[in-house]
Amino acid sequence: MRLLDYLILIRRDMIAGRFGMHLGEPDVDRLLGFVTGYHACQVVNGIDDVEYGRFRDWLRDVKHEFPPEGWAAKYLRDCGGNHEQAIRKYLDFVAEFVALSTK
Repeated sequence: MRLLDYLILIRRDMIAGRFGMHLGEPDVDRLLGFVTGYHACQVVNGIDDVEYGRFRDWLRDVKHEFPPEGWAAKYLRDCGGNHEQAIRKYLDFVAEFVALSTK
């Protein structure tokens, strides 16, 4: 499964109140670790997830939402320390990108 597809699944479950089945309590660092690990596993196994690379570029170049400090630190700060809101912000960007990509 592509990383963005799995992130869309997490977002859907988060909206339904089932985020915990994926990563336990909402925690930006857990999601960041998950995303980093999932992507690293793809790379090690020779999977070139082009869409995830495009998403990261889009987040940085179009949305200006991927600063050098990383999305996790920025979104947590933007959301006043609320992990659930910061995660939702990231996953909403994932959904926006996926919606644009399928047009």
